[in-house]
Amino acid sequence: MINPQSGSRLDDLLAAYAQVKPQADELAARLKTITDGIKAELASAAPGEQKVDVTHPALTQPLRLSYVESWRIDVKRLKEEDPGTYVQYALKSGRWELRGIKP
Repeated sequence: MINPQSGSRLDDLLAAYAQVKPQADELAARLKTITDGIKAELASAAPGEQKVDVTHPALTQPLRLSYVESWRIDVKRLKEEDPGTYVQYALKSGRWELRGIKP
């Protein structure tokens, strides 16, 4: 376990993180609620449309709600039904994550 030296850059960054992270989480949740509401209102205002634009004086630019189709591989099923093909095309990757841990 690392305990940063008082006054170090890491000490300052951790203090800022502790202050900003809860605010960012709260704002992200609020933004998701607002965004979901806008999507629902636009979809009900233009049923059946796949692209709906909206403008408002408070917006710096118009917003567009559009239906975006996507495809993905059912990895679990592919592993079960054809593990050889899965292994042949699987790509290994990694990333660094910063998460809180319970004491």
